[in-house]
Amino acid sequence: MSSKGKRTWDALTYDIFLWTFNIIIDLFFREIHPRSTWRIPKHGPVIFVAAPHANQFIDPLILMRTVRQDAKRRIAFLIAAKSMSRKFIGWAASLVSAVPVGRALDMKKPAKGKIYLPDPEGDPTLVRGTGTDFLDEKVYMLGGLLVLPSVNNSAANTEIKEVISATEIRLKKAFRGDIAIKQLTGQDIGQGNGHLPSDSPPEKSGAEFQGTSFDVAPHINQSNVYEAVFTRIREGGCIGIFPEGGSHDRTELLPLKAGLAIMALGALAENPDCGVTIVPVGMNYFHAHKFRSRAVIEFGYPITIDNELRLTAVTTLAPDYDTLMLIQAVRRLYNPKGKRLPLPMAVELNRRLVKGYTTYQSDPRVVNLKQQVLAYNRTLFRIGIRDHQVSC
Repeated sequence: MSSKGKRTWDALTYDIFLWTFNIIIDLFFREIHPRSTWRIPKHGPVIFVAAPHANQFIDPLILMRTVRQDAKRRIAFLIAAKSMSRKFIGWAASLVSAVPVGRALDMKKPAKGKIYLPDPEGDPTLVRGTGTDFLDEKVYMLGGLLVLPSVNNSAANTEIKEVISATEIRLKKAFRGDIAIKQLTGQDIGQGNGHLPSDSPPEKSGAEFQGTSFDVAPHINQSNVYEAVFTRIREGGCIGIFPEGGSHDRTELLPLKAGLAIMALGALAENPDCGVTIVPVGMNYFHAHKFRSRAVIEFGYPITIDNELRLTAVTTLAPDYDTLMLIQAVRRLYNPKGKRLPLPMAVELNRRLVKGYTTYQSDPRVVNLKQQVLAYNRTLFRIGIRDHQVSC
């Protein structure tokens, strides 16, 4: 079948699928009210970013239906590869050209042995194991994840940066949160100040604390996913993504994933004139799990990324990542009134600080300042807050 014939066939199966499932949607919902659909671009590549993600099946169907009816456009959604492997769901998703995305946490497996933090204060990224074999490359991959036991349906995880030995691993980022620290040390971290208590004995210590059981997830190469997205964008099509990464029924958004930024900037890097736009979409339900409930789907203004803005916003020529983080922290601390600096001014200040640092980095005063700022950053990281949340 020619590429034109395939596109025609894909469009036909998409419309038949959507028409069929529209009947189910109309039966379940009393009313679906779209707002500001005039903001949807009628031409050119579009990335629809929808949240909150209440249901992995209903949300994309409602968005597909609304965009098809009001803008005459079709969306290819990203779907978890785990869902794609299920017979009916995978078949249905293939009819609407869904793009499967492998998720490391969907492939996690129980690991042998236990892990703990030997020095949570001085070196929180070093993990030590008992009865482990971190040298098994098939299990412990660089870029893979160490996953702690789930508590309240939430499991802390972080990425493997380096395998040091059969019993030691270096993490890319330290585990965060009181629960994770307690799991890895057997101790509470006090009153939320990010430090282990010095005035009370730990619950378990020394030989008594053997660590916690854990899971390990492999590193997933997403190059095929991004290539499929870039192909769709090159063809002027639409991509749908739920940046929270999973469905939930919470009242607040989950932490957003970086995939959206990679897709948009990657497409622009490949072709600066591709004209991709990002359209935010709000999925609002009234009694979402109740039969004959109502829903409102609202579209925000399309976001375009200007070439010049994109370059100036991210270009600060620091010699390494740690220096860049140091410079950004100093720039924020240099602004004691907490006023939001215009973007060009913030970038220019970053550049001047980098130039000054590279010139005087051996000066004892600069070395001392660097140590203090990095210690400040580590404290913020342990507590789980950002610099702008600190009150003077």
